[in-house]
Amino acid sequence: MSQILDTLNAKGTKIVTVTFIKADGSERVVNGLLKPTSKMVGSERGLAQGEAMRARGQIPIWEISSRKWKSFYADKVVSVT
Repeated sequence: MSQILDTLNAKGTKIVTVTFIKADGSERVVNGLLKPTSKMVGSERGLAQGEAMRARGQIPIWEISSRKWKSFYADKVVSVT
């Protein structure tokens, strides 16, 4: 799992494709940004929500195609490109 986190951190503000297993057991592929450079998170409430997600072990990602935030757990990641 630490290898996955290191890989994700190394991506920085670059677009990344993450394949992971959802809670229902199906696979999802998300193409997006882990650390958007704009203020997509918005208000302090958005920043607090992001911190709460990280505390639970969730990794937020801004999905480009749907223009929405998604999240996943590092231990459910199948691949990162």
